[in-house]
Amino acid sequence: AEIAAAMGISPGNLYYHFRDKEEIIREIFRRIVADFDVLYSVPKDFTPTVTGFFAIFTSTCDLYYTYRFFYLELATLLGRDGELKKKYLANLRARFRQQKVFYAMLADAGIIRASSEKELVANLTNGWIVSDFWLTWLYISDAKITPERIGESALQIYFLLKPHLTAKALAEVESLLDG
Repeated sequence: AEIAAAMGISPGNLYYHFRDKEEIIREIFRRIVADFDVLYSVPKDFTPTVTGFFAIFTSTCDLYYTYRFFYLELATLLGRDGELKKKYLANLRARFRQQKVFYAMLADAGIIRASSEKELVANLTNGWIVSDFWLTWLYISDAKITPERIGESALQIYFLLKPHLTAKALAEVESLLDG
């Protein structure tokens, strides 16, 4: 009913296009994946910069705000819908592969120090946890969920990555944060 109201249509009209709530949520997740595909699609000859790297975090936060209703209910939605959970896990695996490539590009560009496979997977896992569950943290800590508060997750990711940044990249990030 809330989705139909937000769209300015009747619930009956909404259910004309979708069989049930799960199908609606799967379509929303498809759109989330498509939006992240656009954000994280980089050409093979792409050379990352510190500014661009952190701009991706900002854009990521914007997407989390846009889809906050989904991420606030993530565990419940995945628990209720096995098909959605399969799609989520497939996306997670694909993003991990994509982010490994991106981290290698960051290392090649002198932004981040190369790390062992084990350390890389741990960093990606920690980043994923912060990203997907930052909204839950805001909610359970009784914080107001605003774009600015969601944007704080980028700072959390920065502090996770800080020990792995090269001295040059660290200086650039610090000047970005100060400016």
